[in-house]
Amino acid sequence: MGFLVNRDATLLRNFFKEAAKLRGIQVNYQYPIDMELSNYGEENPIGFSEPVEMDIIFDENPNIRTLKKYGWVTESGGDQPYIANLPYDAKNLCKGCRIIIPSPLLPSGTTVSDRIFVVTDIHSNLEFPEAWACKVAPVFSDKPKPQSVENKIKTSNDNYLKVKL
Repeated sequence: MGFLVNRDATLLRNFFKEAAKLRGIQVNYQYPIDMELSNYGEENPIGFSEPVEMDIIFDENPNIRTLKKYGWVTESGGDQPYIANLPYDAKNLCKGCRIIIPSPLLPSGTTVSDRIFVVTDIHSNLEFPEAWACKVAPVFSDKPKPQSVENKIKTSNDNYLKVKL
């Protein structure tokens, strides 16, 4: 097995783009503009870029062999993550990027039925460097804002047991 040179890697990347155009789906890709970290190390993106149209290969049900190849081992068959294969020229690809799959039934611009995913892990196959393999998770809604907890403890104890004598 020989090493890939610049021309071979470019050729493979163009093959992936053509395969994604033929076999994949067209999505809107957004990357975080500014990222701030919480006290617990969670990424909290402040804003996102304008959506960029991109062709990707989206796998909702990857097999165990594919997951082992990237080192994403799951404990059971039901815990399989979604995998999105993005081209190498995806701008500013990092954790926290969003992939928006528009609904084929409703017109574009209605965000109610769009499926939104966030990139949680990125991996590359160095044997054939044609695309980024990204583990994605669905975004159901924005993070809830912290709420204050009301103190409902009474100062007096007026709970009595009714015991028949």
